[in-house]
Amino acid sequence: MAIDRNDYPHKVEVGLWANKSFTIFLYRFSFEKKEHSGLIDVSDKVAWLKKDKISFAKGEIIKIKNDKKDGVLNINITLDIFMKKHLDLLQDNKHKLILKSHYDRYISPTIGIKKVIELRQLHVRSVIKQQENKNLSPRTVKRTMEVLSPALKNAISNRLITFNPLDGIKIKQPKTKKIVTDASVELFKINKAIHDEFVDDVFYLTFFMFAMQGRRKGEILTLKWEDVSFDNSYYVLRNTKNNEEQKIFLPEIIKENLALIPRMSEWVFTSAITGFHIVDIKRPVAKLKKRLGDNNFGIHYLRNVIVSAMAEQGLDSIHLSGALGHNDPNTIKKYLTMNYLKSSEMASKVIDGIVKK
Repeated sequence: MAIDRNDYPHKVEVGLWANKSFTIFLYRFSFEKKEHSGLIDVSDKVAWLKKDKISFAKGEIIKIKNDKKDGVLNINITLDIFMKKHLDLLQDNKHKLILKSHYDRYISPTIGIKKVIELRQLHVRSVIKQQENKNLSPRTVKRTMEVLSPALKNAISNRLITFNPLDGIKIKQPKTKKIVTDASVELFKINKAIHDEFVDDVFYLTFFMFAMQGRRKGEILTLKWEDVSFDNSYYVLRNTKNNEEQKIFLPEIIKENLALIPRMSEWVFTSAITGFHIVDIKRPVAKLKKRLGDNNFGIHYLRNVIVSAMAEQGLDSIHLSGALGHNDPNTIKKYLTMNYLKSSEMASKVIDGIVKK
């Protein structure tokens, strides 16, 4: 039903008017080039004096304006708008672009226009079901949870919703084989291939030597010179999967090779073209695949080989997890404090013993 401006003849202040009995107030204001209007009804406050009703209306209009400005506490905010605000606050990096792309492609078209306060578990399940029907990989489907979970926790923190509609939803991941047969032999072979292929290229030789210690690709790519302590034989990883800074042992051989890499920027592995850290290692990985004659080779596969090889050598599981940067090794030992420096040093000695046989 349209609001008739003539029903509110009493001007209270700029943008706020009252009806004849001062029981309903009309507000109107502009924000971000859009006009907002509505009613504030105090007709049930029969014991209030006129000045009390005006005071309340003025307070409400302030709250309404603030709601529009921050968008978080606005009960009418849609998931699209809320997610845009949430993603805009994240650090600008590749991961943010992946999350935004996933939301725009696979979530927004289905439930983007729905109000956050009206979002229910069945709505999220419908999104997941649609993705499964499109034969998207389980990893891609699971990203829906990764996109929405922190945002909806933020909505709870801002008292927009009282429960998380993701609670109880689990996406099954296919089991992948982590143990590599004859891993010690495989690790020795990979190490030889790395040194043979990059014998005259200290840049990529050092990169893959970090990978030989169990580092993830992103951890190596984003390593900065300021985080390398040559004197104390360790380096600090700040861009880890579990968002926890980790101090990792720096083997002597890697330290020696690092000293030969020119310092072109703050990044250890700087692109000579962009001046930023390198982002693509497809070509050097392809070279190793060809030399090894194994299309399975990659940084993630190498981590599987490393952990299997260390297990073959009898390294305890707590140190296996610490060496690879896991902060939750298993359900039995999940309450133990992870010593990344000690674990990575022990793992490095085991790896060194394997590749130098």
